[in-house]
Amino acid sequence: MTAFATCLFALAALASLYALLATLHRFVPAAMALRAELEACRGTMTIEWKMVERVTVPALASLRKRPSRRTEDRPGLDWPTLEIAA
Repeated sequence: MTAFATCLFALAALASLYALLATLHRFVPAAMALRAELEACRGTMTIEWKMVERVTVPALASLRKRPSRRTEDRPGLDWPTLEIAA
């Protein structure tokens, strides 16, 4: 079983290596030509950065128009208690 798992691992490694080399073979020439294309371009490009300021958002409870239904006489959830008769 160990030899079988080793063979599967080696096969997966070879498939990954093949995919990596095929990708490099396909995209490296275009990446190398990009520098020459950028140097041949005489135009200028202006980049403007805009930043959004993050502000704290108030809690939703403070935005409610009606008060919460929970009060002192009506708490949230009461779990039933088990009383054992002695």
